[in-house]
Amino acid sequence: MIGKRFLTALAAGVVLAGCAPSLPKNPPITEARWLDQNWSDDERFWFHHTTQGTSTLPVPYDWFLALEQPKLSLFGNPPLLKDSDYLRRFGFIPSPRNLDAGDATVRGYGYGRGDDGRKYGTKGVYDRQAFRGNPDGLPVGLARTPGYKDPVTGEDLPDQIGLTCAACHTGHLEYNGVSLRIDGGPAVTDLGKFRKTLGLALAYTDFVPFRFGRFADRVLGEDHTSEERAALKKQLAALLEKGKKLQAITKKVAKENVEEGFARLDALNRIGNQVFFQNLLGSPDKTFDPTSNLSATNAPVNYPHIWDTSWFKWVQYDASILQPMVRNAGEAMGVSARVNMVRPGPTLYDSSVQVRNIFQMEELLAGDNPLAGAKGFKGLRAPKWPHDLLGTIDEAKRQRGEKLYRQICQGCHLPPVDDPSGRFWARSLWTTPNKAGESYLKLKEIPITHLGTDPGQAVVIVKRTVNLPSYLGVDLAPTCSVGPDGVLTSTSFAVALGSVVGKTIEKWYDNNGISEAERQKMNGYRPNCLQAKFAYKARPLDGIWATAPYLHNGSVPNLWALLSPVDERPEEFCLGDRQFDPRNVGYETTCGEGTFKLDTTIPGNLNIGHEFKGGPRGNGVIGRFLRPQERWALIEFLKSL
Repeated sequence: MIGKRFLTALAAGVVLAGCAPSLPKNPPITEARWLDQNWSDDERFWFHHTTQGTSTLPVPYDWFLALEQPKLSLFGNPPLLKDSDYLRRFGFIPSPRNLDAGDATVRGYGYGRGDDGRKYGTKGVYDRQAFRGNPDGLPVGLARTPGYKDPVTGEDLPDQIGLTCAACHTGHLEYNGVSLRIDGGPAVTDLGKFRKTLGLALAYTDFVPFRFGRFADRVLGEDHTSEERAALKKQLAALLEKGKKLQAITKKVAKENVEEGFARLDALNRIGNQVFFQNLLGSPDKTFDPTSNLSATNAPVNYPHIWDTSWFKWVQYDASILQPMVRNAGEAMGVSARVNMVRPGPTLYDSSVQVRNIFQMEELLAGDNPLAGAKGFKGLRAPKWPHDLLGTIDEAKRQRGEKLYRQICQGCHLPPVDDPSGRFWARSLWTTPNKAGESYLKLKEIPITHLGTDPGQAVVIVKRTVNLPSYLGVDLAPTCSVGPDGVLTSTSFAVALGSVVGKTIEKWYDNNGISEAERQKMNGYRPNCLQAKFAYKARPLDGIWATAPYLHNGSVPNLWALLSPVDERPEEFCLGDRQFDPRNVGYETTCGEGTFKLDTTIPGNLNIGHEFKGGPRGNGVIGRFLRPQERWALIEFLKSL
């Protein structure tokens, strides 16, 4: 007879099956193509899979490889969670195990289309000997972090698995069976569905009959002992219990969350929750409650594209961060690099952050000084419109659009990067050179009272506050000065984040014997400053065709809608279909199976502002009404940037 325990476990599996998220279908792909953006195959592959020291997924690396997909299978065993075709349904981009395979294998992933011969970054040579490639064929943006001593507990950790910046900043669109892959472009992933699926895969492993046995064989080997099996079972149960407790705490603010869906993430609030809530759980200060720092994730943004960004004076949508090292290390901490913030003493701020790798990634993105020698960005460049696939640009329309751009766009977004006049490279648009001879682009910061777009993301940096135990030594006074621009004013969250990330970086420098001169170089010769302005920056529009959906929160699906009055923009549309619309310039917005419906009437998702319409300027109206033929002409020009 079938045992009662077996039937109970099987019933639990059936219940769990009803919790699995619906996912979009994978349309067939006949060709993959990485666009030419001034990176060699070797550079690109290194960037995609080099660790930042993160443990984003709450399981050891070997566990992730051993998990099965959270579904029941009557005949045979379910496929593995790591299957590339399955992860592609979450928006991840398939990637090869290495670049040494046969040409046909590598070409199948879009590589081998014309390496220019460069094997290292134009500005800094990364350590290729320490790079172990992608031995298990994980998607772009997933990396293996070799085991290390946990800076929080002091215990030896097995190999970890985490996101790199490529996970959120690599684009992926499809057209006529071709997968176009864009370095530095906005990802189209749904990390919320991925997190839920991973949790379900762990629960299935614990509850569904026979699944744990297969999991144990993969993790421990088929000849493992009963003691090893029991220990693994105990570790799994502890992880599930920890997840349940964390979920119970975060549920308190969940009703205020705004669903992120495909192509969006509330990165800033999530970084704040990781650093000032999760990293402080277990604090010895009994007067301090880390749950007081927990915030709803209610300000999702479209993953920003990052070409040119290294040379902006201020980065982030709200122009809040000055120093590249703080920006990048803060991102690594936000996706769960481990940092000791609960053990006061000499190990305080010890971390798993791979600062050297992060510096080399930034160097690869930046390239050499764009104002030295032939003017132009010499690192990662914006992708060019692929005429052979998406259609030839209409030259007459493009020329009409160029005139319109000068009239209505250039005042905020600056002259085109490759304008033949060279006006983009005029000294007046760049800061005074620093002691390294480097200048940075002064982008316009447009007050939201004028721009009129959803204020949610800017509100985070302006209004969020945090409570901190005194032993962290964080100075909440607004003391950061940037010379001629004066003393910054910041909220406690902004300054606290800059301080904690800065202390983590400095601790790594101290632990690794980094000289003062080398520290300045790795910091980009810029001080650790954060500012809080109720504004969004206007960046150059090179490559804008490849960055849908539009506005900072992804609330407008394509360029046609962006150039139209608000009442002509769709109130609802769906994200998750990677099929590209070259006419309107954006993704297809049909609501197929597994896609995410974005409701633009919800605060955080508002599609207001940045509007072209008749009447006085301000309060969201930034330009005159554009006739349909003018919109088409301007779109044709934007495709050419």
